[in-house]
Amino acid sequence: MSKLKPGKSPGRDNIHPEFVIHQSTTTSGWLCAFYTSCYQRLKLPKTWRRASVIALPKPNKPAEDPKSYRPISLLCVPFKILERMVHSRIEPVVDSQLPREQAGFRRGRSTADRVTLLCQDIEDSFQDNEKAGVVYLDLTAAYDTVWHRGLHLKLLRTIRDRHM
Repeated sequence: MSKLKPGKSPGRDNIHPEFVIHQSTTTSGWLCAFYTSCYQRLKLPKTWRRASVIALPKPNKPAEDPKSYRPISLLCVPFKILERMVHSRIEPVVDSQLPREQAGFRRGRSTADRVTLLCQDIEDSFQDNEKAGVVYLDLTAAYDTVWHRGLHLKLLRTIRDRHM
């Protein structure tokens, strides 16, 4: 709860971060019991599974162009708290399973790091008179094609089975 940012917009439940921050001694016990119930039943409230989406204009872009806006999903504050708790538990487990070469979406690593290493690998191959090859795989909209409910269920079961 201490990582909640005041002044952020609430989700569909209209619970503001300030309420949870200022009532943390009162709400923490209730939230803990509620999260435990969700965990045991592998079920989240319907309200938490829906986001309010608003479009924010990008700076210096024409207002009449739909591409000039970026969508923002407003999630329920109690869900954000749960999400952070789950993330802090699964990140080390997932991170230990990924190859060290994977840089995207990992803490302390960036695509720029991988480009630098790629250039170094090419240079090393050139110096050793060896061939070097690169394969680019475009996963554009890959997340859009995933069965989200199945992914969420698998994630919840994995967390439960590993007692995270």
